[in-house]
Amino acid sequence: MKGRKPKRQELRAVDGSDRANPERAKEIVPVRDDRPSPTAIVRANPLALALWEETCDTLQNMKFLCLEDAPVLEAYVLNYTLLLNCIQSMFKDGATSITRDGGTKASGDATNYGRFSATHIKLLQELGLTPVARQRLAPPQSRNKDESNPVGDLLKKLSNG
Repeated sequence: MKGRKPKRQELRAVDGSDRANPERAKEIVPVRDDRPSPTAIVRANPLALALWEETCDTLQNMKFLCLEDAPVLEAYVLNYTLLLNCIQSMFKDGATSITRDGGTKASGDATNYGRFSATHIKLLQELGLTPVARQRLAPPQSRNKDESNPVGDLLKKLSNG
């Protein structure tokens, strides 16, 4: 058996590490569905502000927007702005640069594009902007009793029920 030896039940009850202890229940923080206001960094950049408003509208329509998501939303908007800037500079200057010995290597913008796109995908999932993330965030659908279930009906018929 690996790991620490479990404490005796009496010790768990005394020091409060007993899982059945109701005082150890986690406090539930209420979620406010307000629209977060953009930070000064986001307001300074018109592209970032437009992305902020568009993302807030999208999340509000999906009923996923809450005030506590403001830091994640800010990181998403700023990362997306930098990602778009990398794309623009790669179109203008190219994705490769010439080294001193005449070879080619990926430009700084191409390297940053890879890093920003990886972060962008993580932030998309964090905010629930991908289908898989929305499925994880969505509450489970409860079945109505009057809803027909063809598979259940077939199983009942097969079991002579």
